[in-house]
Amino acid sequence: MNKKILLSGFRAQQISILKKKHKSVKFIDYSKKSKNLGNIDAFVSMTRKGFEQFYYNDFYKYKSKISWIHVAGAGIENYFKDEHISNDCAITHGKIIQGPQAADHAFALLLNLTRNINLVLKYGLSYKFKRRPIELRKKNALVVGYGGIGKCVAERAKGFGMNVDVVDRKYSPISNIVTNFYLSDEYSTALKNKDVIFYTLPLTENSKKLFNQNSIKFIKKGAFIINVCRGDVVCTKTLYKYLKNNFLGGAGVDVVENEPINKNNKLLKLSNLIFTPHLAGISDNLSKRNFKLINDNIMRFSKNQELINKVNLKERY
Repeated sequence: MNKKILLSGFRAQQISILKKKHKSVKFIDYSKKSKNLGNIDAFVSMTRKGFEQFYYNDFYKYKSKISWIHVAGAGIENYFKDEHISNDCAITHGKIIQGPQAADHAFALLLNLTRNINLVLKYGLSYKFKRRPIELRKKNALVVGYGGIGKCVAERAKGFGMNVDVVDRKYSPISNIVTNFYLSDEYSTALKNKDVIFYTLPLTENSKKLFNQNSIKFIKKGAFIINVCRGDVVCTKTLYKYLKNNFLGGAGVDVVENEPINKNNKLLKLSNLIFTPHLAGISDNLSKRNFKLINDNIMRFSKNQELINKVNLKERY
């Protein structure tokens, strides 16, 4: 029996490609759906907006019938909290494929701070620096979360000549890039003597406000904080306090608690902070990687094979 897959957020050309490559699968365009779709085997989204249109409007009608859901993007912390999801339903998402651009963005934020570029842009070409621009060579970096983004950040840090340590919840294959590998319960120890701390981990109950009033006690004066994962990983109140009193050298954040940020937020007035409005996951090549992941998983789904990038709902990533 042919699989029936509901698609959302796809361009007409993309749907045409899928139909040609997977002739045993029946595809339905969610934007052109009828009121009653009958039984569908899977729902696949190409965009976050496309996923949420289905999730908040029609998911409840079909949740007991669907055996695969693909969420566009990496974060799933806002979904599948109260609804009963069958153990037979696989949920996949876009983790790993956002690694290159998010890592690039992390270093764009860091270099703006270390090279004083943020001050030139904010105060003009004649601004007198209070400190000279900083080299990254031989500085100590800590990457908190060694997944798709974290590995790419570690590679770039090593390329800049930094000493790279990593914190993660489970061991990873040994790499010449990483000097010291710490498990999550060693987080406080790992923070010590670090010049730059990158947060690149998913948002879970364990990672919420991981940077806080307690963790700052283990962070050296002058360190830089870079967050390109989820806003709730970094406590905004703590970040503001230690940027304001100049204990931290600076912070580059692409995400904050309670997005979108109010333009009058006092955090934005700090000279040692650079903020971008959740841009790290965007790039010219993301759509290609996203489409390839979906295409590969449709092939696997049609053949009843194990899917790529499955979510563990208990761990929330």
